[in-house]
Amino acid sequence: MDIGSDQFSNLIACISLVISGILAVLYVRDRRNAKFTIANDYINQLLQWHHSVVEVLTELRLREFSEHDDEKQSLLIALSASIEKGRFFFPNIKPDEYGIDKPPAYRGYRNIGLDFLVASYNLHHKPRSASLNGQAEQLQRLFTSVVYEIISPSERLETIRELTDRYFVKGLSVEDLQEPGQLSAVSHMWERPAKST
Repeated sequence: MDIGSDQFSNLIACISLVISGILAVLYVRDRRNAKFTIANDYINQLLQWHHSVVEVLTELRLREFSEHDDEKQSLLIALSASIEKGRFFFPNIKPDEYGIDKPPAYRGYRNIGLDFLVASYNLHHKPRSASLNGQAEQLQRLFTSVVYEIISPSERLETIRELTDRYFVKGLSVEDLQEPGQLSAVSHMWERPAKST
């Protein structure tokens, strides 16, 4: 084959084009995986923080405490510390418009995710009542919903499916159960637990 021929030049150009195309696909795929890894690390940290906050909120809501219980004070301290940690996940908004005389982490308006926690903290300083428990549960649900929207589990599962060809959740609810044994196993699910006396 003549080195100067047009056919040889065309062959080299085609091979170069194919190699460039393969490298471009691998680069895009690698970038997507790197972006997912960065986002996944952040979400895992957010989930760990959410987990610890929800444990405290649930314990404050469901445990019986005496009026000046040290354990309740410890939980309130843990909640206060979690609010401070949460500033790194939910920074204040509009820091140039409000509180410019405050330290940087406290300038602006508190993010709604933290507002729900501050409201919970203040609520648990009041005497316990059925109304308080209902409000505390609602605040906890609102807080979880804020985190849920950030994490967007369905969207993440789709991304994982695209990257791994696996979907890790079955799209079923109790309404999809057909067998009597399965239905009887969950029939009590909607009954509220009786309070112990």
